[in-house]
Amino acid sequence: LHPRVRRQRQMCIRDRRRMGGKDMKVSNEIIAGKLIMQIQIFIDNSRISSLEGRYGKVTMIPFTGHVKSEIFTGEIVPGGVDVQIENAAGNRNMCAKYMFRGTDKEGKECSLFVENNGYVSRTELQKEYVDAFPRFITDSKILGEYLSQPRFRSEVWGTQKGVEVRVYDVVQAID
Repeated sequence: LHPRVRRQRQMCIRDRRRMGGKDMKVSNEIIAGKLIMQIQIFIDNSRISSLEGRYGKVTMIPFTGHVKSEIFTGEIVPGGVDVQIENAAGNRNMCAKYMFRGTDKEGKECSLFVENNGYVSRTELQKEYVDAFPRFITDSKILGEYLSQPRFRSEVWGTQKGVEVRVYDVVQAID
């Protein structure tokens, strides 16, 4: 298990304990979690930029998209980009940053910033999906405290027109 994955899971469990949760131990299995959002990302292949050198490769993938869920519904504002950096050994770091404008679960207008980070070793490049860890910032009063906690993981699945990002709350899965 990659150290970043283990560290994120340990932080989620530690925070859950602080909130009065049951005693839990960390295993090598990813905690599935409760699905809270499915983000649809659309990629225009003609806008992808890349640089390849002797010691690595960088690919910048601009995108658009939307989300419709129980807690938030919105559209990605211009500027969303996924930056993928691959080292000479073939290991890849991915970091997508984007912002939505939309409404929270109370119907109030708000913005939601997402940063989703993933790491894929050369041996994992053929997996069906990429495990990643999202971070959120929002101006929604109802969602701010909840989404600012380190309790989420995501799976990034390929689709015909881009990717689907499935966001899970791992703490709710422990209950």
